[in-house]
Amino acid sequence: MDFSFSNILKKPLHSLIVSLFFFSTPIHAQVNNTNINSKTQKTVAFLAKDKKLTKQKINQNKFKFKKTYKQSKKSKYKASNYERYGRNDLKTNYVTAQPVLFSAYSGSYLINSKKLNPNTVKVKAYTDPRESLNNNGTPLNTPFGQVEWPEISAKMFLKNGKIYSYYKNYKLELTIDPQLQDASEKYLSQSRIINGSTAIIDPKTGKILALSQNGGNRNASVSVSSRAPAASLMKIITASAAIEKRNLNPYDEISFRGGCGNLRNGNWLADPSRDKQKMTFAKAFGSSCNTAFARLALYEVGLASLKSYAEKFMFNKPIPSDLKLQTSMFLLPDPDTATPQEVAEAGAGFGATKLNPVHAALLSATINNHGIMMAPYLIEAAYNSDGKEVYRAKPMQIGRIISQQTALKIETLMLATISSGTSRRTFHKAGTRADANEIGGKTGTLLDPENRDVLYTWFSGIAPLNSPNSIAIGTVVASPQNWVVRASSVAQTTLADYLKFEKNDSRVASRSN
Repeated sequence: MDFSFSNILKKPLHSLIVSLFFFSTPIHAQVNNTNINSKTQKTVAFLAKDKKLTKQKINQNKFKFKKTYKQSKKSKYKASNYERYGRNDLKTNYVTAQPVLFSAYSGSYLINSKKLNPNTVKVKAYTDPRESLNNNGTPLNTPFGQVEWPEISAKMFLKNGKIYSYYKNYKLELTIDPQLQDASEKYLSQSRIINGSTAIIDPKTGKILALSQNGGNRNASVSVSSRAPAASLMKIITASAAIEKRNLNPYDEISFRGGCGNLRNGNWLADPSRDKQKMTFAKAFGSSCNTAFARLALYEVGLASLKSYAEKFMFNKPIPSDLKLQTSMFLLPDPDTATPQEVAEAGAGFGATKLNPVHAALLSATINNHGIMMAPYLIEAAYNSDGKEVYRAKPMQIGRIISQQTALKIETLMLATISSGTSRRTFHKAGTRADANEIGGKTGTLLDPENRDVLYTWFSGIAPLNSPNSIAIGTVVASPQNWVVRASSVAQTTLADYLKFEKNDSRVASRSN
């Protein structure tokens, strides 16, 4: 055997040469090498999904299952039909342009995860959050000023089919609908949640038809407080801006990568060579696809338009009302220091936001009212100590927020939430089924930034669509992370009740006269 020095080094040198060759290969070539088996991985993932087997269950039963499952033609047809979202005239929206925020942009260095670590970002706000949250809104021209809901709710009573209360020596006739109030209170009390509230508004007038909270009057402040993060309800703002700025249609497609969940590894940045996933605008809204909306915010909308449309929808502004409402908040990064990730997060609903239930209902009410926002009000009439009427409310417009065409497109997006999106199972479950074809909505889910054990869920919606008797609902629920009750469940049962008596109750029909 040859024990020469050159022969001993021969094998290690060969390995060293191979290693040097690999690391000198361009990054994109390495990525292509690692994706050789991507089709096989996708097939395995699809089969696991098709058989409703999670990865954990597959690992637990790997010695029990010896049969190889094959993809059926039926599954292929369903997947294809679901992906195209029922339309054949799709337009692909390739987001390959530079982000709207940046005039000089080089995507290569921005993918550096250290530079974009959210823990190192210092955000400067347009509005001081303390100033924003301490503002109680603009009072309407009433003899009693703005009323406080905890005091009003503690003194409510029913007489001759109407609800009354007392405030500052005035007897007040409220806009509250007894049936809707009972329905919303019932489902909140039955759910055994930490905190929750439901607000229901007549979109055409701004009348507050129900305002309820679990726990009775002791939790009444929840209904008018902006405590919960708005989460994905902010996608209504992003969608409105994208439609009006870029004339986006519900069935246009958005290209992205990295799934719809978390924003990570720079997946908010466009890369045509890697962006292999496509989803229609409607499906992205309905399924609350964070990555798709991050792309819209960064490439189609921009920071200035996000700010402008948030303020149009009355964020960071006092809402005119006869009811004291804590101002909702949407804090945006400073334009001079903002990173692409911050803009993407704001558009997807991960920004610094706070919202109250009345405002959540008002968002959907504005969409249903063809883009016109009405001032929400609680007092129908006021009587002095002699029983004389001294005040009678009149509906008041805050203004046109979006065009009628934009509002119709947003309603189409909201339908997708119920028909195939995040609320599909909730609104189609047997026994408590509401007619899903009559309902549109948007969900939101986010952990409390200050207490990670509390999960906030939202539902803002309209029912029934295309009806003179439509109502807008805003429901928020705070619960432990593993709790099964979500805001969409509470809203669904409330709306199911309303759809039942809406067709038969003359008092409901009279609202459209």
